[in-house]
Amino acid sequence: MFPDVPIATMRGHKGAVYDLAWDPQSESWFSAGGDGVVARWLFGETDGQVLFQDASPFFAIAALEHLVLGGNSSGGLFVNGGGEHTVYNTHKAPIFSLFTDEKNLVWSGDGSGLICVWSRDGHRLRLEHQWPTSLGKIRHLSAHPRGILVAGGSGHWGLLDRKNSSLTSCVKAHKRSCYWALHLPHKRVVLSGGQDGHLSVHREEESLLNLNVHQSAVYRGVIQGQTLWTCGRDKDVKAWSLNSLDVVHKFNRPHSRSVNALALGGPKGAHLATGSDDRSIKVWPL
Repeated sequence: MFPDVPIATMRGHKGAVYDLAWDPQSESWFSAGGDGVVARWLFGETDGQVLFQDASPFFAIAALEHLVLGGNSSGGLFVNGGGEHTVYNTHKAPIFSLFTDEKNLVWSGDGSGLICVWSRDGHRLRLEHQWPTSLGKIRHLSAHPRGILVAGGSGHWGLLDRKNSSLTSCVKAHKRSCYWALHLPHKRVVLSGGQDGHLSVHREEESLLNLNVHQSAVYRGVIQGQTLWTCGRDKDVKAWSLNSLDVVHKFNRPHSRSVNALALGGPKGAHLATGSDDRSIKVWPL
């Protein structure tokens, strides 16, 4: 069964909601807003708490064992933890993507194509390495067995090999910007969504499938079990079977404007949060 109505709607941002993350330690959602605010929302509550506030919009958010990280349009990487608040200004372009890997390393990508990796030092971060790329805006970073999967504004996704510090398997997946890319282990394929409204499936550099899944840009994709959830500029949120890639559910008018953000979380990871240009966040039971 798929949800028909959300169990909670959170309002408070004065601008678009661009990214969402779930923190199991605090049992909270975190949101990145175009109003220059990163907010915390305790599960089950609809009143938020401002965690960061800046003159520049926040585009990316991540949570890592009592640390909350936000990346904004000025290139600032904001870190909050243990009562400390630190800002890192290594990036000189907007930070569009943040990712924490299995080794508790933090990965950040910006609008110039620069990727940075950071280690944790208590409640602070330490820059370990940085890689310039030719992928354009780094829109998304995710895990892959051979490194870090990188989606770029050039329409390509690539693999960042951490051992020899090189970008490999650079694949042209979309006509315009590639907004996200995810590895599907049991199929040994990479799924990606782009500004062209398409969902692409590749095995290595071989194109297996290309589907028109949204009327315009596919901003986010998240995998829950055998289901892929996508959202887009067309205001839709859809569920796809990972076995057949048939659409199995579509929310009934979830937001009144573009849906920019998706995040899995809540107790037992059984909830989906959506964030929109309409300034609201909604939580759906799965």
